[in-house]
Amino acid sequence: MGPRAINAVLGSWLFFSTFLWPHTAVQRVTGWIVGLLAVTAALAGMSGRTWGRAANAALGGWLIVSALFVPRLRSATLWNELLVGLGLVLLAMLPRLPVMRHRPGHV
Repeated sequence: MGPRAINAVLGSWLFFSTFLWPHTAVQRVTGWIVGLLAVTAALAGMSGRTWGRAANAALGGWLIVSALFVPRLRSATLWNELLVGLGLVLLAMLPRLPVMRHRPGHV
């Protein structure tokens, strides 16, 4: 699975995690919007559009900042948003992973 596909999974997780435990209204809206935009940007990145990677990096940065400065109900939300945000940023920096193919006669 390539970096863009993992970013799509992270965005999906962020969206759906807002339903798993209590969030403030701001955290819930942030999770929904950033999650949906991260999936959209990841899919754009998988189709070769370069803005998808930059968008996911920006969304991850926003998620990290909001996790640190927006009041929260549970520490689980802080850690979830920090880890997802960090994942979005780091994976956005990775180039497309080459497909490893086994060719006869090559080790």
